[in-house]
Amino acid sequence: MSTGGRQRGGFTLLEVMVALVLLAAALMAATDLAGAALRNHEMARDLNAAVLLARGRMAQVEEQYEDQGFKDSDESDQGDFSAEGWPGFRWKLEVLRPAPSLTADQVVGLLTGATGSGSADELAKKLMGGAAGAGGAGLSPAGGGQALALLSTALQAQVTGFAEKVKRSLREMRLTVSWSSGKKASSFTIVTHLVVLNPRAPGGARGDSPDVPAALAAPVAVVPPAGSTGVPGLPVAPPGFRPGSTVGVPPPTAFPRGGVTR
Repeated sequence: MSTGGRQRGGFTLLEVMVALVLLAAALMAATDLAGAALRNHEMARDLNAAVLLARGRMAQVEEQYEDQGFKDSDESDQGDFSAEGWPGFRWKLEVLRPAPSLTADQVVGLLTGATGSGSADELAKKLMGGAAGAGGAGLSPAGGGQALALLSTALQAQVTGFAEKVKRSLREMRLTVSWSSGKKASSFTIVTHLVVLNPRAPGGARGDSPDVPAALAAPVAVVPPAGSTGVPGLPVAPPGFRPGSTVGVPPPTAFPRGGVTR
């Protein structure tokens, strides 16, 4: 027996299952995108903090060595940034001396722009050539040879001393900052070079003007004690004495006037 009515339409079980699968895939993709955005934000935050902490630590290290100077051997130190409020970040510092094989000829090569190592003779020839070109006339072969030999000898001594000075005053500094973001460990290393020819406070005392060399510092004014002029041999002015007055000044000693015989 038919009802004679109209049948109502609906979704089949297969259509519902397909729709649920598509919805779950879309939700998973959205969740992955949100998680990746959060991880990227956390990574950027940690990297920015690590860079700022490294800059501050490097500034402290440079100030320390500019005050005290370097030691004769390599140095290393490590610690964390708990004092700055970031205990999860750690740092490691290595201060390395130049290679012992650095010679005076290599220093000359660096000065002259040579790819390898140079020599004092080559540097002297360049200087003599520039001097001859500036003067407009070259020297005679005999005089030029003697001048070149003298200049080479003087430059060899100067460059050798400069190379030793560079070894004592130049250091390669490597600062490594490391931290962990969840299960992933991250780190980076900063490499720079520092030259300290004259430490500002080798004894540990910076003074009032640490950036001014001791030889150029203004002398300290010394205030004489009360009742003293501060100048040896100068008598002390009596109380109540004012410039231009005769108060408290003893009268001049009268000497008898002798007669003059013509």
